[in-house]
Amino acid sequence: MLGAAALAGCATSSPSAPLAGWSRAPDLTVYAAMDAYGGIAREQATLCGGFSPVSVRTHWDDDFGAREAAVRVALAARHGADAVDRARTEPVQTVPCPDVPDLTWRTHYSRLLRLLEMRLGLA
Repeated sequence: MLGAAALAGCATSSPSAPLAGWSRAPDLTVYAAMDAYGGIAREQATLCGGFSPVSVRTHWDDDFGAREAAVRVALAARHGADAVDRARTEPVQTVPCPDVPDLTWRTHYSRLLRLLEMRLGLA
């Protein structure tokens, strides 16, 4: 529920201002949205791209695993591990399969991960 509210409140579909508003959102709200975007991206790769969940998870971990783990550790130090665990949500949105590969959700995830890295002094 928190993730859906976060996505609705801060994300925008305007091409001129992608993800406007996230710089002012609380850390855990950004983290929840980032986690939701990542879940949607992985789901789309599995269901639409036809890749195995294990393959998708392996590639995702190769690309983002260490960075995401560092963000989780820094957030836990700042807000507590329980708060970080509560912020994680299961994706509540299923996206349609496009005719061509769509990396929008992965891009949103990556941008929010980068924002958190900058806020937490990891970048």
